[in-house]
Amino acid sequence: MDNRNSVATGGYSHDLLLHDTDEELVAATTAFVAEGLASGGQVLVHSSEERLAMFREVLGTHPRLEFGLDRDLYLSPTSTLFAYERKLAEGTDTTELWVTGTVPFGADHTEHPAWSRYESLVNEVLGPYAFHALCSYDSRVLPASTLEAAKLTHPGISTGVDRMDSPYYVDPADFLCDPRAAVPGPPAWEPAATTTLHGVVDLRHARHLVAEVGATSSAVDRRTIDRFVLALNEVLVNGLRHGRPPVTLTVWVETSRLTCLVTDDGAGFTDRLSGYRYPETNGPRGLWVARQLCEELIIGSARTRGPFVSG
Repeated sequence: MDNRNSVATGGYSHDLLLHDTDEELVAATTAFVAEGLASGGQVLVHSSEERLAMFREVLGTHPRLEFGLDRDLYLSPTSTLFAYERKLAEGTDTTELWVTGTVPFGADHTEHPAWSRYESLVNEVLGPYAFHALCSYDSRVLPASTLEAAKLTHPGISTGVDRMDSPYYVDPADFLCDPRAAVPGPPAWEPAATTTLHGVVDLRHARHLVAEVGATSSAVDRRTIDRFVLALNEVLVNGLRHGRPPVTLTVWVETSRLTCLVTDDGAGFTDRLSGYRYPETNGPRGLWVARQLCEELIIGSARTRGPFVSG
C-alpha cells in the first residue's frame, strides 16, 4: 500500500476522513487547509452553520480561504457535481481548488445513496482537474451503509496529515453496478402514459405528452417540467439516432416527481458514465446537457434496457 505524508499537489485527490470526535475533525481540517494554502491553492471549507463557526475560530482568515454553508452549496447531487465541473473547466483561474467538508446527507436515510453516487462520480467528473477534496464522515451519526459506501467511493483515506491509497475503492462505473450504490429503477406501479416514436417527427408529440401529464397530474412546477422535457428530448434523440427505432417512452407521475424510461431495440449503451465528462470542443453535448436538466439520468442499469430519467 502506498503511504504518503501529504496530498500531491498539481493533480487530483479525493480522500475520506472517518472520525468519531470533533477534535479529530478539527485537526484533520486544519492540516488539510494548511496544505492547500501552502500550495498556493484556493481553499473552501463547507459545513453546517454550527460547524463553520467552530472552523472559523480555529482557522482564522486568509485571502485564499473561503467558508460556505452546505445549504447554499449542496442543493442536490447533480447540481453540485456540475457546478464544480463548470467552475474548473470554464474558469480562467488555474489555481488549484481544495475543498473540505461533510456531504449533507440529511436525516432521511433513503436520500443517502444519491449522495454516495455523487461521491463516486466526483472521481469521473473532476478527475482531470487540479482538485483536492477531504470529505469528512462522522461515524457517530451516519448509518453503516453510508459509511461502507464512502469507503468504495474515495480513492484515498486520510487523517488530514497522513494518507494512503484506499484498498476499498472501486471505479465509478463499477460502483454504479454495486448493490451498495442503490441505483434506482423505474417505479413498480402502472405508468401514467406510454408512447412509441418511429422517427424524429414523433418528438413533438412525446414532449407534449410528458409536459401535459406532468402539468395535470403532479405538483411539479412548470419550470422544472420544462427542464425535464428538454432533458428527455435529448435522450429520445439519442435513442433515435444511435439506437434502433422504434423507441418506447414510458412515463410515471408522482406528486413531486416525473420519471421516464426510454428503450429501443438496439444493443444498448455500453458506457454508463457517458455525458458526465466536460465535452470536448465541437464534441457531442446532448447527454451532458440532459444530465444537468434533471435530477438523475441512469444509463443501462441492471433493471432497465435503456436510459431512465428522473426529475
